[in-house]
Amino acid sequence: MIKESTLKPEDASVRDTVGAGDYYLKVIKAGQTLRILDLEGNQAADTLFYSADDPTERYSAMDTIREQG
Repeated sequence: MIKESTLKPEDASVRDTVGAGDYYLKVIKAGQTLRILDLEGNQAADTLFYSADDPTERYSAMDTIREQG
């Protein structure tokens, strides 16, 4: 079941558009929310999240899926 966000885009402190094939690098602080929206409707977001304090700590959706089998 898909649940629509109750957050309002107009309340965002930052709104950035990243072109297809480009990268985005920004620090997201604890308590902040990141929303990824595919404007074209036909791409998957290849995403890695790294700890700003310890870059060896990271989240990778690909690794998570692979490890869960």
